[in-house]
Amino acid sequence: MSEAMVKFFIHRLNFLLLQETEIFCGIKHQMECLITKLGEILKVSGDLCNTKADANASPWTNVLREIICDADDLTDEFIIQMDQQRSSDRSELTKSFTNGLQEIVSRLATTINRMEELKFSTTVKGNNETDTNKPQEIEEGQTSAQGKPAAIGVEEKDNKENSPETKGSQIAEAKDSVTIGEEDRKESSQVLMNYNDLPYYLQYCLMYCCIFPVNHRISKGKLIRLMVAEGLAQEKPGQLQEDTAKENINELINQGILQVNDDHIGERVCLTVNPDCHEIILRKLEEENFIAACTGSHSVIPHIARHVSVYSNMETVALQLNNVRPRGLFFLGSQDLSREHGNWLNFNGAKFLRILDLERTKIKRLPEEVGDLIHLTYIGVKHTDLNELPPSLGNLRALQTLDIKHCGDLPALPPEVLNLARLRHIKMYKRINVGGVKLPPGIERLRNILSLTGIHSGSGTAQELSKLIHLTRLGVLDVAEENVGDLFASIMVMQSLLSLSLEAENFIKGTLVLLESFLPPPLLEKLRLEGRLEKIPSWFSSMERLTKLRLGFSHLSENPALVLQDLPNLKILILWNAYDGKKLGKEFCRFGGFPKLEILTIASRFLEEWTEIEEGALPGLQYLHLRNCMNLRVLPEGLQFVTTLKHLTLIPLLDEHAERLKPDGGEENYKIRSIPQISYMPMSTLQELFPLPPPCTPAEKGDKLG
Repeated sequence: MSEAMVKFFIHRLNFLLLQETEIFCGIKHQMECLITKLGEILKVSGDLCNTKADANASPWTNVLREIICDADDLTDEFIIQMDQQRSSDRSELTKSFTNGLQEIVSRLATTINRMEELKFSTTVKGNNETDTNKPQEIEEGQTSAQGKPAAIGVEEKDNKENSPETKGSQIAEAKDSVTIGEEDRKESSQVLMNYNDLPYYLQYCLMYCCIFPVNHRISKGKLIRLMVAEGLAQEKPGQLQEDTAKENINELINQGILQVNDDHIGERVCLTVNPDCHEIILRKLEEENFIAACTGSHSVIPHIARHVSVYSNMETVALQLNNVRPRGLFFLGSQDLSREHGNWLNFNGAKFLRILDLERTKIKRLPEEVGDLIHLTYIGVKHTDLNELPPSLGNLRALQTLDIKHCGDLPALPPEVLNLARLRHIKMYKRINVGGVKLPPGIERLRNILSLTGIHSGSGTAQELSKLIHLTRLGVLDVAEENVGDLFASIMVMQSLLSLSLEAENFIKGTLVLLESFLPPPLLEKLRLEGRLEKIPSWFSSMERLTKLRLGFSHLSENPALVLQDLPNLKILILWNAYDGKKLGKEFCRFGGFPKLEILTIASRFLEEWTEIEEGALPGLQYLHLRNCMNLRVLPEGLQFVTTLKHLTLIPLLDEHAERLKPDGGEENYKIRSIPQISYMPMSTLQELFPLPPPCTPAEKGDKLG
């Protein structure tokens, strides 16, 4: 734990020296002295843990946490005050800050000396085969800037309570206040031992996941952006931090600590922490003040808590927050944050916030005061009623992520957004009957932008996009014929683009024009097209790296699978009203077709019959979702040969078809008998929940089936 804490703080200090050159001008040497001393701490801490003194290492973790929290507060406060006095004499501020740095370095030096003494004493005693259980006394250390003791004594009780044999029991008893059984103690201890064996960067990744409640599903993309915004992804030469964060998450998935939610239909990847690990690690993190959960006015938040999760109304925890300097504030619920309920940002430590996650809260606008939070790197207001963004947003020079997906009627970004030079991700998407968000002229100023989604393609934006050559993810709405030429020309210069989403104006009925002359970016992995297509363009077959494809409301007259089944790396295919044919046969997928396809979703009110799947086709299919296939009367012969299938979804299922699929005598049951999980909803049940509209004439049918 101490290794992770120190290394990430060193990373932050180096980042600040690189990014805030004006503020730290003239005091770079003092900052480097602090970084050097932290490096010495890492070495001594590692040596201490390699001796028989490792049982005494936990108190030193507490000492280091106090010192680093003080240093972090000191540095962030200095940046705030320097920002407020841009045109004034800053010499007094600088002098005060350097004095504070010297005190921090002195405290670290004292801590290093006493850790060395403990290491030497323990080594000598071990060599002489003396009693290693004898308590080691640590003299009282220096006093911090807040008057708190910088070191603590280690007594025999501490040794016992922090030993590996009893750590799991201690945490479980803190939760339940009861004696647990031997098996539970062993399991808890094993979880903590496995956690402690993880590299420091995986420990912090897992800690961050435990901010959210048990069984809470968090999208993989959001977790990646949060980790980067917090500086929790170790830097690797030539690699984006987002890619490093993704690797860390995948490692935890491979170890079974993070679990992928498997009831999806391929739209996005959601993660949860293994429940067996979550409870135990959460208690450990609460003890270490990494996380504090506010469930009501009775909640007690330690003054050095770095991340606060609010489950209740802000009013009930406002006084508690006045004593905290959190770096992350998460609202987990539907709290009312409207202005008539007071200024929810009016607490002393708000100015230190880096993460502000307001997802699904009741809020219509961000307060103007949000512009004073100059340390903010992440703002998440997804699924809120937000209708506007304050001009003060332009003050947030450290902001990396602005997530305003599925907000209210937000028509445009304010021009002040162009001041956010470090912005990496702008996540936008419309609600029903609301078009794309308009961008201010000059969007090319955001040279660090990686993700830009939910934008309106008009007003010259399509042409300006050509300057954003580092984009990895692009989503454009309201694509019209008059701007498609400029848009496709801009996309072709985006050599790093991995994900592309294009949506026509009024996509349910509108036409999406795809130019035959278009050459997809060479690294493209995900493609989403919404709107009527005349045909599948020839360049589809060139996308050899494509892993995910969604065709929505394409209403093709030719079966798209004739082309798509040859894509060598396609794993997820979503055909949502993509093909208007009434019948699918074995031509949908011949032998060896879709070699890596794992998830197939088909939605069509035209489809009546899927006759056959050739044996050897769909060799890796795990999830088959048939949604809104209101007239599908039969499942394909050969489905029983797709032995990799884990989950079949049939929503709705015709009542007479349900009879044929029953296990006790159903004539089609052999097709699905070996599938472990089947989800379905009979048509009669669906009609009770959602009554169908009156029948329409044939002339109207084509319009209404979208």
